[in-house]
Amino acid sequence: MTQLVPEDLEKPIFRYRLLPLFRELIRCSCVNTGEPQSGNEDRAVAVLREFFGSYGLESRVMHARNGRGNLLVKVPGAENQAPSLTYMSHLDVVPANAEDWSCDPFAAELRDAQVWGRGAVDMLCWTACQAVGLAEALKNQPQRRFPGTLAFLALADEEAAGKWGARHLVENNWEDVKCDAMVTELGGFFADSSKGPVAFINRGEKGVAWVKISARGRPGHGSMPYGADNALLKAAEAALRLSRFRAPLTRHAAWKSMAKVAARGMRERLGLMSRWTEPWVMKRVLRRDPGMAKFLDTAGRTTFSPNVVHGGDKVNIVCDRAELLVDVRFLPSFEEAEVVNLVKKILGPELAAQMSFELLDFHPSTLSPSHGPLDEAIRSLFAEAHPDARLSDLFIGGVTDGRYWRDRGTTVYGFTLFDKEMTMDAFTTRMHGIDERISLASLALGLRFFTQLPERFWKLKNTWGK
Repeated sequence: MTQLVPEDLEKPIFRYRLLPLFRELIRCSCVNTGEPQSGNEDRAVAVLREFFGSYGLESRVMHARNGRGNLLVKVPGAENQAPSLTYMSHLDVVPANAEDWSCDPFAAELRDAQVWGRGAVDMLCWTACQAVGLAEALKNQPQRRFPGTLAFLALADEEAAGKWGARHLVENNWEDVKCDAMVTELGGFFADSSKGPVAFINRGEKGVAWVKISARGRPGHGSMPYGADNALLKAAEAALRLSRFRAPLTRHAAWKSMAKVAARGMRERLGLMSRWTEPWVMKRVLRRDPGMAKFLDTAGRTTFSPNVVHGGDKVNIVCDRAELLVDVRFLPSFEEAEVVNLVKKILGPELAAQMSFELLDFHPSTLSPSHGPLDEAIRSLFAEAHPDARLSDLFIGGVTDGRYWRDRGTTVYGFTLFDKEMTMDAFTTRMHGIDERISLASLALGLRFFTQLPERFWKLKNTWGK
């Protein structure tokens, strides 16, 4: 049994390697606004190159755009037949409004045994733990290599669909970045269940489509709205209809695993299986665990979220043009051609006839198998860290860069070891939220996980090729 003890936080590798690196990555403030010139991930790339250089590890920087670097560290394995393993993270973070925070979001303040800052959980904790874990794992090997190729990837532009990062590398540098197994973000956090604490291993994610709906009207004087043809009202009505639509629930295997964790007692478990009582149970789950409710709801149905609207030129002119941007997340087997057709159906023929539709982005749902050497290695390390807890599958509504590798056949899981204080609700509140932070205990567990994972992964020779 190797549970975390206070001494873990006093180890030199934690105090003088991991913690300074993690805080410096936050201070790089690689803020991705979605504009091509934002991000400036080269700042974080420079920090990581210096770190790996201190271990004698060579790194390579790949650019799809100036200033937006992607870092690769790749150590070939000793055996050709051995599977390869990659640690993958991203360097960019979403914006943070300093006025809303209790501290400077890019100061990486150490307070209350936690590190505070934008990117602390999404996902610079992974980046730092993966970097130090990989370097230490190789350092501890007699030949400084494992049976299979071990790699580290820190990417640009994940927060804006990976055009300058993952998407570019997979399309243009596949031979450099391909792998058999990959560990990335969005997993490891906890929820309480009727049978004790449960942590989640992310196996896959919904597909994503971004739809632009354009409405036209006729301009006129704002003082005479009666009978006016106002494009903004059409966009508003479209937003209301889409937000109120509840797609049918699909109870796939991963959703059922999540539902078992969310339900309290037989009555709720049975209630989640019925279309008539599922809404009632979900309201109960939402009251006691908002994070669990949000993850469970989106895991089982297609969702429509109208999030951006543009319209009008002047306050006293009836709006004649308006645009509505809608975030659609869908389950496996959903085809690209179905997206706009379903949006039109929800709006109804009369309203849809007054709109034009454009599909801005589309990526299908991806899902990895729940077996093999990576799964076994994760389970064994988790059991050592948290012997009183168990693992459950997770299927997420958000998307990660891992989808691009799943498209090519790589087994991709989202996971790290967290302390039990990192609940699903805490994670969802902090991710992209105010006062994002992570405990030192979680960082120490993450470091242990990524240091021990390679040796555990390649010890499972009997599962290679399965």
